[in-house]
Order: sequence, then structure tokens, then C-alpha cells
Amino acid sequence: MRSRKSGSVTVYVLLVFSLLVMVSASSITYSFASLARTTSDARNSSANNLAQAALEYGISKAFADVQSTKGSFLARQDNMLDTLKDYGTGVTAASCRVVPTGDASTAWVTSSATVDGRSMSVRTYLKAKDVGIWNNAIFAGAGASGQAINGNVDIRGSVHLLGDGEPFIDQNGNGKWDGAEPYTDTNKNGKWDPGEPYTDVDGNGSYSPAEVYQDANGNGIYDPPLTVTDLNSAFSGNSGVQNHYQGINVALQSVVPPCPVVNGMQTLGAEVRVKNGMIGLSGSASLGTGALVNGAAYKTTIDASFCTGGYTGTKGSSAVFSDNGVTNGYDLGSLGISYPFISGIGAKPYVDKDNQTWPTQEAYLDAKSLTIPVALVKSSTTAFSYGPDANGNSISFTPAGNKGNPPAKLTINGIIKVPDGFQLGVKDSLTYAGAGTFYCPGTMLVDGDVLPSAGLIFPTTTKIGFIAKKDLKLATGNGSAQLNLTGAFYAQGRVVSAKQNQIMGTMVGSYYDLGTNVPSIYQVPTLSKNLPPAMPGDKAYITLDLKSWRTRKAG
Repeated sequence: MRSRKSGSVTVYVLLVFSLLVMVSASSITYSFASLARTTSDARNSSANNLAQAALEYGISKAFADVQSTKGSFLARQDNMLDTLKDYGTGVTAASCRVVPTGDASTAWVTSSATVDGRSMSVRTYLKAKDVGIWNNAIFAGAGASGQAINGNVDIRGSVHLLGDGEPFIDQNGNGKWDGAEPYTDTNKNGKWDPGEPYTDVDGNGSYSPAEVYQDANGNGIYDPPLTVTDLNSAFSGNSGVQNHYQGINVALQSVVPPCPVVNGMQTLGAEVRVKNGMIGLSGSASLGTGALVNGAAYKTTIDASFCTGGYTGTKGSSAVFSDNGVTNGYDLGSLGISYPFISGIGAKPYVDKDNQTWPTQEAYLDAKSLTIPVALVKSSTTAFSYGPDANGNSISFTPAGNKGNPPAKLTINGIIKVPDGFQLGVKDSLTYAGAGTFYCPGTMLVDGDVLPSAGLIFPTTTKIGFIAKKDLKLATGNGSAQLNLTGAFYAQGRVVSAKQNQIMGTMVGSYYDLGTNVPSIYQVPTLSKNLPPAMPGDKAYITLDLKSWRTRKAG
């Protein structure tokens, strides 16, 4: 009896022991599998992390290319093994490839990496946008309340309005402009004299005169930055901003590259930005439109609007047709875009094409330009020629033939310095060739048509620029009619357009007086990459928009 019981116990123990062995074996097998899986995951993670690092490094190289080309990606293939080999052990490959698409403003960026035999790849789709000063139809600087753009004006393309106010020397460091402290003018000579009583507003124990400033518009008073409730610009009548060339003058259409076409629609990529203040929209004025134009052949909405103070006027935001809505504030504050003053307070050091730094751009222009003693050029002006000088600057002029055939022709290359009050055209037409810029230390006037010579296209095969240290006046002369103009136009002070002018290019001014005759300004998207020599504010400002991101095992 005892023997049978002992046998039963032995069998039971063996069964239990066998079960324990099986469980232990399963646990060991599971542990090894988990360890293998953990090791595999670690290798995949390491390869993925390295691919991410290669991608970020590749994007930085692509961004450098985009800055140098002002908005276009360049195809490239970079082996980054030497750069990233110390990332960890087992790194055998790391690379990144950039493949531009479409108009080169977009690109696929793909990286791959191999760690301990495991390969991973990361891909992203990027879009670059040139938001620099010259990639606009109008760029406005200081501005005064309601005076950046005022009245009837037809703008095709992007608009960038700062409203930063006039620059000044902040002598007491309080961050705002301070006028003269009040005083009693006992001797009636119109200025404070030592001994005359005054109010020590800043508490420094001495009389403080008004802080000096750049009087860009010459009105004799300091214009401060606009506040969020100030009116930056006011559009009325049939004015506003549109995104296409519909209705353009045929004479102008033929001398510039065609408007870009995206997804079958003509579009200028128009964006409206207001850093300080509001935009007023009244009457039929609008930013973009909601209706189709010519069977959807033209993009009618603007691409984006960024207005810090929002919209006012009788129509306000109801007249804004923007792809990103109407509630976005100014988006480029981190880029530090400011008005490019060439001289005086607010002017920054200028770096030329040879990477040499000058105290101001005015210093560069004075040193590198060819000065000519010509104050007026019209179609009947006697032929002349100057240069080339040591810097390669030259200009020549041939008057118009009988009854304007052939037309008068300017050939301009480099920087040509002209006297204050220089006038181009008198109710006539001029053509131009070459790649040059007129630089005037005062006010410059344009009172005739200025178009490329036959067979040339602005700004790709010929280009012309205008730099006025004070004001730039278009069609302000007696009897001057509506002008057809092409060019890059800059005024440190005001840009004045007195007639129903049609202008292809970009206007850059601290202030604008565009009258009431509905002038038209058409942006030429290729201008920012084909600027005439030494135009102020030619630095590239590029934004990158990441459209998609995908991780995958490399093949």
C-alpha cells in the first residue's frame, strides 16, 4: 500500500517538475525573443534618429541654397557619413538628397541612414517663399496714419506695409521718441537759452532738446509708429489688391515674363502684410475677390493676409477674400525686416556684392557710381555717351528718329549718378537696354514711358532701377499723361504717382501719394531674382513651410 502511494507521489513530482521545465523553457524562449525584438527596435530607433539628423542637416544645406537663389531649391546629393559617423557605433551610411519640383520653390528632401545593418529613411516636402522687400508690388516703410496707401489704386501682387515710424536716436534709452522739454522763451528767439526756465520732464537735471530723427517725408514733424488702432492704408472706389494680370495693358504684357500658372490658374502668389495698423476697405475696394474670372483661369483670392490691426472701413473684413482667412496678425516679426534707408538716421551698414562693408549704402553709391552732368533726358535730347569707368559703369543715349521711329534708346549699365531734380522723359517714350540703375541724391522725376527696347524682356534680358534719396515723382510734370513704366523704383522719402499710370515692377517707399486716378502697379515675380545693380534692401528673406513628413524603412 505504501509502495503504491510512493509511486503516485513520484509520478506527481515528475509531472510537476516537467511542467516547471516547460514553463522555464518557454520563459527563456520568450526572453530571448523579447531581447531580440528590443535589440531590433533599438537598431531601428538608432537608424531612424540618424536619418532624422541627416534630414535636418540636409534641410539646412537646402535652406542655404534657397537663400542664395532667393527662393529656388537646387538639386543636390550629400554624403553625410563623415559628418555623422560619430553619432554612435555601427554607423555605416548617412546621406540626404534634395529634388526640386515644379518651379523650384518646392522640393522633396529625403535622408537615409544605416546603423548596425538597419536602414531607415525620412522624407519631407518643403515649400520656400521669398518674403523679401522686392518680392512685392508695393513695400512701404515708415508711414503715417492713413497715408501708406490712400485712395484709388489697383495693385496686382503682394503688399507689405510696416508702419514702423521714422527712425530716431533714442538719447535717453526709453524706447520712444521724445520732443523738446517745454520752456519759457523769455527772449523770444524761438529756442531755449541757458538760464531760461524749463520743465525737467526726464529728470536728468538739464534741458533736453527734441531727439533727432529721420524726416523721411520732409513734413518737419516726427511721424511715430502706427498703433494697432491707427489706419495704415485706406482703399476706396474700385481699388484693392488682386492676384493676376487680368486686364493688363497689352504693351506692358509683352515686355515682361508671363504671369505664373499654378494648377491651371494664373496667380502672382499675392500676400498682404500689415505690421502696424489697420487696412480700410470702402466702396468696391477689396483684397482678392470671391467670384470667378474668365472661367477660373485666374486665381481670384489672395494667397494670404496678415494684418495686425485687422480691417475697417464701410466694408472691412467682408471685402477680404484670402485663403488663410481674415484673423491672422503680422507673421514676419522674427525676421527683423525693416525699411532700407540708404543714408542718415536708420541707415545700416551696407555689404556690397564683393562682401565689402560700407558705413551706409549712400557711401557705396557715391564711391562706385559714374556721375554724369545730364539733368534731363527726353526723346529729342542730343546723343551722348559716358563711360565705361573703372567700375564698369556706362550710359549712352540715341534720340528718336523721324516721327519716333526708331524710338529713343538708353543703354545703361552699372550705377549712374544724376543730379537732384533729374528728369527722364517729357510726355514722350524712351526705351532702354542693359542692366543699370539711376541714383539721385535728391528728387527724381519720370515723365515719359520707359519700356525695354524691342526684343528685350524686363527684368530677365534687361533691367532698370531708380534710387532717389528724397522723393520719386511719376507723371507729375505739367501735361504729363498716363505712363507705361517698367522698373524697380525706390525712394527714401515719398513715391508720388500723379496720373493713371501703369507700372510693371516694384515700388519701395517710406510714404506713398498715389493720387485718385487709379494707377495700376503690377508685380513682376522674377524681379526679386533679377534686380538692377545696388538696389536698397536686396537681402533675401526666405521662409520654409513643411508640407509633409514621412518615415520609412530604406530599401
